[in-house]
Amino acid sequence: MIEPFGIQSLYNRISGLLVIPEGNGRHPCVVLSHGLVSSKESSKYIAISENFARAGIATCRFDYHGCGESEGNIEETTLTIRVENLDAVFEHVFHHHLINQEKIGILGSSFGGTTCIMKAAKDKRIQCISPWATPYALGEKKDRNISGIEFEETLFKDFSIYDILSEAKKVSNALVIHGEMDEVVACNQGKSIYKNIKKPKKLAIIKGADHIFTNPLHREKAIGLALNWFRSYFFSS
Repeated sequence: MIEPFGIQSLYNRISGLLVIPEGNGRHPCVVLSHGLVSSKESSKYIAISENFARAGIATCRFDYHGCGESEGNIEETTLTIRVENLDAVFEHVFHHHLINQEKIGILGSSFGGTTCIMKAAKDKRIQCISPWATPYALGEKKDRNISGIEFEETLFKDFSIYDILSEAKKVSNALVIHGEMDEVVACNQGKSIYKNIKKPKKLAIIKGADHIFTNPLHREKAIGLALNWFRSYFFSS
């Protein structure tokens, strides 16, 4: 079952989809936190939803501030805004009558992985996470153009006020996935995040993979690893 929803957050109205597997009772759920210029209709996130649904795990796909069908100007987005967006979406999922409140995780990629870590660091209701291709630093940007979008300087100033590695020290039960040949976020950033996360944790470096796991085999491997990770927490006896 695919259930569209729209919710109001502090900064904007958010559009999303709950993908709920067949079967009675409450389901475990993974919230999918997309990257800076992506959306809930990304082929990667659709594939994750489909694979997880077959395994009996619900997913929540949604559009962050300024992306997809959600309101807001993407040029003005910040990590602060997106953490608040994720807060609002998580509350919607947590209180949904078909979701098991004790079995909710987050999978986030790139900027969405950073948002995922920030959320997990402060909210112990989150059972487990999987950040993919995730940065802890954006670096100095003389050119604010990313993927053809001219972002406001506030994106970088806002990001710099957070110590992502310190936040990672508050997180556990995490599977960190990174492509060996990531051309956007250096693989060492993922390794540093993993080093700071508390046990239990796991690191998977996918040999030859780029930032968005373009190669179908790389993407399939990443999805399979994440699925097994969440299943181990949701369905363990």
